[in-house]
Amino acid sequence: MSIHFPKPGDYTDEVFSLVIKRIVNDDIKQVIVATTSGKTALKAADSIKGVKLIAVTHHAGFREPGEMEIPLNIVEELKSKGVTVVTATHALAGVDRAIRKKHGTWMTTEIIAETLRIFGQGTKVCAEIVMMAADAGVIDMNNLIAIGGTGRGADTAWVIKPAHSNTFFDMRLKELICKP
Repeated sequence: MSIHFPKPGDYTDEVFSLVIKRIVNDDIKQVIVATTSGKTALKAADSIKGVKLIAVTHHAGFREPGEMEIPLNIVEELKSKGVTVVTATHALAGVDRAIRKKHGTWMTTEIIAETLRIFGQGTKVCAEIVMMAADAGVIDMNNLIAIGGTGRGADTAWVIKPAHSNTFFDMRLKELICKP
């Protein structure tokens, strides 16, 4: 049974509690969490045990040229806690976003992102971070749980059968755990 929060926002503790309950089924061995500042990933590292934990961050230059949003000391702390950290170009933006910003022309990947947002920003984030982690080679291709959100914190979790970006249409959002 999935949980629907009344509106988008920071439900991180509730999301982690639901994810932990779902992990008990013993068919999930990996959890991917989106993180910007590293706070959500640090909280996940302290809360979610018994699985491989992967944190996916914004790429360098997302807000300011050449700058990372996640401080490097947080990256090191996450690694010391056994978390794999992936920093990569957004699978559903990248060069397509640059074309839209410069020329006002929507490209395929951003249309896919907008379509996924019909189900909520967190759902789009979950699909995107799964592709980013798959393309980075840090996950196996078995079912996993992805945690995303709207703004700061987490508000969405899905059980997903992963796919690489070049096989995007093989991805399956199999089970909704929670979302706004």
